Amino acid sequence: MPWSEPTRSAIPPLTLAGYALAGALAAAEIAILALALNPQVDDDYRAYYIDKTTTCLNRDAVGRYTPGRTVSFRSDGASEVMGMMVCGWSGPVADGTHSLGETSRLRLALPPLRDGLQATLEIIPVIRPPQTSQRIVISANGTEVHRATLAGAGPATVSFVIPQAALAGRARLELVFDYPDGIPQSPDASNIYNRAIKLTSFRLDAL
Repeated sequence: MPWSEPTRSAIPPLTLAGYALAGALAAAEIAILALALNPQVDDDYRAYYIDKTTTCLNRDAVGRYTPGRTVSFRSDGASEVMGMMVCGWSGPVADGTHSLGETSRLRLALPPLRDGLQATLEIIPVIRPPQTSQRIVISANGTEVHRATLAGAGPATVSFVIPQAALAGRARLELVFDYPDGIPQSPDASNIYNRAIKLTSFRLDAL
C-alpha cells in the first residue's frame, strides 16, 4: 500500500479573537482567585467571618429608649428588646436573655442629655463547676465604664455610671459587654456559642 502523508487535524488554529477570548478568561480566573484569597468586604464581615477576631457580628440595630424606664429582657419584653440587641445575644426567654460568644452589644437611640446616666442591670451569671464566677467588662461608646465579677446562681444587680463625656455629641449609646470567662458549650463547640450571663432587666436614669 503506497505511503501517504498523515491526515492533518481538522481543528482550525486559534484566531486573534480566540486568543483574546482565552486571555480574557484567564484574567477573569486570576481575578476571582485573588478575590477569594483577599475578599473586598467591610470590616465587620472580615472580623467575624474571615479573621475571626470577634464573635459579635455587627448589624444595623438601634432600639428606642427613654431614660427612667425598666426594660425586661425576659420573654415578656421581647418586642422591645429585640431592636436594642445588636449581636452576641440569644432570643429572650422566661429566665432572661443569654449572652452568646465572647462579646455582646446593645445599641440605643437616646434623647439629648445634659449629664451622664446611671445604669442598673439585673444579671445572672452562667456558672459551670469548677468555674464559680463570671467577669464582665462593660464599655459605653468605646469607653470602659465598669468591671464586675459575678458569682452564685441567683440574679445580681450591677450598677455603674456612664459619664457625660461618653455621651457628648452622640445620639446613640452603644454598650459592649466583654466576657473573659465565657463557658464553651462543649470541647468542640465554636466560641461563638460561649455562655457567660443572662440579662434579665435593664434601666438607665439621667443623673
